[in-house]
Amino acid sequence: MGVAEITMRLISVIETDEIFQNVMVRGEVSNFKFSGPHAYFSLKEGEYLLNCVMFNATYRHPSGIKDGTIVKASGAIKVYPKRGTYQLYTESILEGKDYGELYKKFEELKIKLKSEGIFDKPKKEIPHFPKKIAVVSSKTSAAFHDVVKTIKKRYPLAVILLFHTSVQGKEASKEIVNALDAADRSSADVILLVRGGGSIEDLWNFNEEIVVKKVYAMKTPVITGVGHEVDTTLVDYVADRRSPTPTGAAEYATPDLVELKRNIDISFSRISNEMDQKIDESFDLVERSKKRLDFLSPKRQISIETERINESFSKMIKIVNDGIKEKRTSLLRNFEAISHSKIVRTIELVPERLDSKMETMKRTVSNDISKKYLSLEKIEVSLNVHDPLEPVRRGYAMVFKDERLVKSVHELKKSDEIKLKLLDGKILSEVMEIEENGK
Repeated sequence: MGVAEITMRLISVIETDEIFQNVMVRGEVSNFKFSGPHAYFSLKEGEYLLNCVMFNATYRHPSGIKDGTIVKASGAIKVYPKRGTYQLYTESILEGKDYGELYKKFEELKIKLKSEGIFDKPKKEIPHFPKKIAVVSSKTSAAFHDVVKTIKKRYPLAVILLFHTSVQGKEASKEIVNALDAADRSSADVILLVRGGGSIEDLWNFNEEIVVKKVYAMKTPVITGVGHEVDTTLVDYVADRRSPTPTGAAEYATPDLVELKRNIDISFSRISNEMDQKIDESFDLVERSKKRLDFLSPKRQISIETERINESFSKMIKIVNDGIKEKRTSLLRNFEAISHSKIVRTIELVPERLDSKMETMKRTVSNDISKKYLSLEKIEVSLNVHDPLEPVRRGYAMVFKDERLVKSVHELKKSDEIKLKLLDGKILSEVMEIEENGK
């Protein structure tokens, strides 16, 4: 017979039996979860398990059902041919007041550990950029492969260390403790304790007291990712970080390089723009300062004064020459009228005397100009002596604090930032010690 024929015969046998078409089954709820409006769970009794499905369960049981609850589920047993399994298509659930043994044990151990203060331990900080990540899990589990895939995608710089252990079975608790101990003694920066989802029975090793206390005693930060989002185990209470899934644990333990690069690019662009703005502002300040210095420059003042003196001298020479020309014209105009006069000889001597007077006046003016130039040279020397940059040219430095010139040690204190201006640049420094004269 083929698979289809056997499956059809099973369907025929089950669906024609009236007992299976309207049956009430009592059992302990395990692995109860929703997928949309539909509920999926199992009923457990000892070592036996019955899979159940309840469509539109949220409308019938809005409060939900907890794992470990003893219930009576009514419905029909049917075969699901695509998987070759049978399950209870549940129509209604009667909730009992009793809880299953494992759920009671879970609550009792939780209360015991809480009374011991184990759940109150300070959480260790998770490193932002781990170099080595230890994974405590089964090497063949989907959870481990999901973790590896996530880490390599987000942060391939990290080294992954696997500490293999069974995650289900009677001996699994001891293996988990040994694997955690080995991971804690390694050079890992963070440890991921991960396992895929399952029923309360499947996840029970992560509720064992020896495992919980081992996680509590770990020196290395531990992130748990046990089960699915709805699953909570006792190790989650003592871990430094609890993630709802193994993939979530891997994501929390690693930065996203793509996101980091994007943030760095944004920061670099912002800093670059700020630097460009600061440079432009500094250039503007330097240009304004240069123009002000040029305006107040001693050389410019000397040049202006020299120009003024030269202009005065030119005016003086013009006045003298104009006076001489006027006198000469007047003399020549009256020369003929008095040519036969007794004073002709005297008048003839006038030009000679005038030339003598002119020479004397020129010498006087020349001497005055020489004195003026000498005075200007003294002024220039005086200005150069008082030029604020002159000491700098001789090797001294000007000390500024907050753009103000420092004239006394009393204006400074230890650790102040100061700026030393030299002829060819500036030096940024910090005050290490202050000594007054005579001390």
